[in-house]
Amino acid sequence: MSETLFPSLPQKIQKQIDSAFNSAYKKHAEKKSLEEQPAGGFIVDRGKDGNDQLGGGFIPEGGGFIREDDEDGGFLRDDHDAPAGGFLNDEDADIAHTHIPLSLIPTALQYLDLPPDDEEVLSVFRNAATGWTSSSNDIKSLRTSEQKEQLVSREDWRSVCSVLLEHSAGGNEATEEDTEMGGPESDGPTDSDEYHESEVEEEDAEDDDEDYVEGPSTSTNRRRTRRAAHESPSTSPSPPSHSSKTRSHKLTSRQHQTCVDAYALFFPTVSQDELLVQRIMIKDIQRAAKLLNEKLKTEDVSTLRFYSSFI
Repeated sequence: MSETLFPSLPQKIQKQIDSAFNSAYKKHAEKKSLEEQPAGGFIVDRGKDGNDQLGGGFIPEGGGFIREDDEDGGFLRDDHDAPAGGFLNDEDADIAHTHIPLSLIPTALQYLDLPPDDEEVLSVFRNAATGWTSSSNDIKSLRTSEQKEQLVSREDWRSVCSVLLEHSAGGNEATEEDTEMGGPESDGPTDSDEYHESEVEEEDAEDDDEDYVEGPSTSTNRRRTRRAAHESPSTSPSPPSHSSKTRSHKLTSRQHQTCVDAYALFFPTVSQDELLVQRIMIKDIQRAAKLLNEKLKTEDVSTLRFYSSFI
């Protein structure tokens, strides 16, 4: 598979894709290491006749405690032809870190918050793993005792996940830009609010001067009128305010699609292209309430109309 799309993704998405691959492999390696631990205990050698041979002494043959041979002295024998020691064979370690069993793909997909049972995605990985089959001769750390298991390379994993996360990467960038441009300003008052408040203060000051000249009765009436205009409660509830924390919440591609599917239930006859520009009307809310056998009050319907658009 081609890996041209992976380098174009944001650095954060690239790290998430590799981290999911490494986490799945690490989980598999830990499980295999526990299964392959040898059983404890001593081994008793038995003779040909079935009787246990329990030899005594330090050396089975005579001749002293130390055999006199012409060998090199010291703790280590100098043998330049002997291979260097270590815990893992270099070739096996490289292959093990670049491939994971096909059975671990659903687990790795869950680390990326992707559906682990999508048959189309799994079929792509099965086709990619066709050319990689583990056995005791090539990858010892990934061999199975019952059957040969197919493997998925890191390159194929990156290629498939890049296509799956390409849409969410673009949505995250747009959300971050919106948050940086409009998020901090939403917490505080806007310039228009401050200007409006200053105008009200100037009008109050002028009214106070006029009230002082015209007499207390006129000022009392004007103050009552102004107070009634500013403090009269609104008959309709105020729309919900969107704070920066609400806008900064990022949805995954699967969560976004779930919201779109739920919103589409209000418009069963509208095409997918025109769905996001539709608005939920009062008749749509009443129709949904009737289907659910729910009774909504007028206040409830007025509140729901503020959530009538998808955006």
